[in-house]
Amino acid sequence: MDENTFTLKLTIPANTTGSLGKFRYLLFDVSVTEREDNFGDTFYSEIDVIDADAPAVIAATAPAKDFTIKTSDGKCTITINTAKAPALKEWAETKLASALVEWYPKIVAQLPSEGFTAPDHFKITLKPMDNVAYTAGQEVVANSDWLKNELNGEAIGSLIHEAVHVVQHYGYSSGKPGWLVEGIPDYIRWFQYEPQSHGADSVWLQKHLKNFPLKYTDSYRVSANFLDWVARKFDPTIVTQMNAALRDGTYEVGLWKKFTGKTADELGAEWKQEVAALISPK
Repeated sequence: MDENTFTLKLTIPANTTGSLGKFRYLLFDVSVTEREDNFGDTFYSEIDVIDADAPAVIAATAPAKDFTIKTSDGKCTITINTAKAPALKEWAETKLASALVEWYPKIVAQLPSEGFTAPDHFKITLKPMDNVAYTAGQEVVANSDWLKNELNGEAIGSLIHEAVHVVQHYGYSSGKPGWLVEGIPDYIRWFQYEPQSHGADSVWLQKHLKNFPLKYTDSYRVSANFLDWVARKFDPTIVTQMNAALRDGTYEVGLWKKFTGKTADELGAEWKQEVAALISPK
């Protein structure tokens, strides 16, 4: 590539491509999404800079058609693509599809807010990748290699978690604590979808967290346990209320006292004391 010029191309999900022109410098304007914890929302899947004189980049044609289903209430279309994970095709079109058809409307019902209409379509792509899964808007991508090893374990539950992210629909503005953004999907997954697995309750905590400090902001299962505790002890609508505030941009830490009569830190201290007693009974 000439060190002075390059051509910048833009590719968007609709597969529309076009040149933006020739440029000497490439500048990324990036801002921090939030500073409260280590689970911020910023994510870059791929950034490619292509030499203007390089051979044309041709998108590969998917070797298999998408599988499309309707949710049980008929309000949402879900597309599942297994083109790069053919071994999971039957599992995805039967077991995964069955769970999503039933549970997407239940997730929507648990996370309403004024003036909000849940997405009426989203897509799940299964393919080899790093990490377990991620959701960007109405696109879910999951690691097919990891899923293969969890077909009788966490596979479906992990995608129920991602379906919650689709419904959360928070956008990309700052100020949303990552522990709560991830804690809500794990709360719905572990305490609503598969409570029988004990994947985030005291049984799991006793087994896995004996030597770890307990913080309600630890995210995922730990924060899900905290949310379940607050819902049972103080306000059964706490998850719905906090989700609505996160979605419309009005979340602030004072809401915990408004809904429960106690600050988040006070609730966290009480929860920690109770959980610690379960983990290490005297």
